[in-house]
Amino acid sequence: MLCIHFPELAKIVQDNILYAKAVKLMGYRTNAAKLDFSEILSEEVEAELKEAAVVSMGTEVSELDLINIKDLCDQLLPLSEYRAQLYDYLKSRMNTIAPNLTAIVGELVGARLIAHGGVEGCRCGCVLQSCVWC
Repeated sequence: MLCIHFPELAKIVQDNILYAKAVKLMGYRTNAAKLDFSEILSEEVEAELKEAAVVSMGTEVSELDLINIKDLCDQLLPLSEYRAQLYDYLKSRMNTIAPNLTAIVGELVGARLIAHGGVEGCRCGCVLQSCVWC
């Protein structure tokens, strides 16, 4: 819905998390000129955002739409933090459980391989000889 109100913002702020933070802080695009985005965006991006907000081709949105957009941002930001925590957990567990596999294919692919093969598949792979010619 915000793409109708401020379509230029998606081209200026391409990171989804920074986009959600900027939208949550800004609200209506007319507020952009008087807000400080320095904690979220770099100086260049902030200046570009403020310039684009003044000359934006977007239409107006209702107060209800803006409330729903901000609620969506409130849901998105904690989920992205939780995702980062889960990735850190997966990374530490994979380095502990299967460091060689992790080094070869990475944490995510290694975890999927273990999940697909199951615990028994992992145990059988550990027992097999590394050379079929022996």
